[in-house]
Amino acid sequence: MPKRGQTPTPLFEPCTGGGVNLLTPKWADFDEWVVLRQSNIDHLAPWEPSWNPAHLSRSSYRTRLAKFKKMISADAGYPFHIFRADTGKLVGACNLTHVRRGSLQSASIGYWVGREFGRQGFARASIRAVLKFAFGELGLHRVEAGVRPENTASIKLLENSGFTREGTARGLIKIDGKWEDHDIYARLSSD
Repeated sequence: MPKRGQTPTPLFEPCTGGGVNLLTPKWADFDEWVVLRQSNIDHLAPWEPSWNPAHLSRSSYRTRLAKFKKMISADAGYPFHIFRADTGKLVGACNLTHVRRGSLQSASIGYWVGREFGRQGFARASIRAVLKFAFGELGLHRVEAGVRPENTASIKLLENSGFTREGTARGLIKIDGKWEDHDIYARLSSD
């Protein structure tokens, strides 16, 4: 079992038609990651904060990897790329962020998969794996997710993963120049 702030060992979870491997992002993933992000700009735009073309540059990715390393060593977050277990193909990401210790013992979860990999069990398997990691190895009590009310697929995914709707966070994230409300879902280690 890794210690807090230590790079986690790869996570595996079976899913429809196979399984997923969740691995900490690395430099060797850059080319595949940039192709996947580029080909899914329109698919992800309604749900993510806006990003410019520099987001896909090598220097931006290098900076992102350095941030990830600092997050992990500070026990502040644990990013994962999602790979198909059968082919090793990158399909998305599932990140545990905003880890809070002390009396909270909580974190936030965020995830995305490319359009062509939707509804195949990859996101659900990734959430299951990250929850096991969060509640087991990290000893967290609560994991929460924010989702736009229009994102019915993500809401269904969260509910099927044992999350409960707790309310609405008004103007939580700026997306496409507009502060958007997000419904807050949470799952406790005791659920």
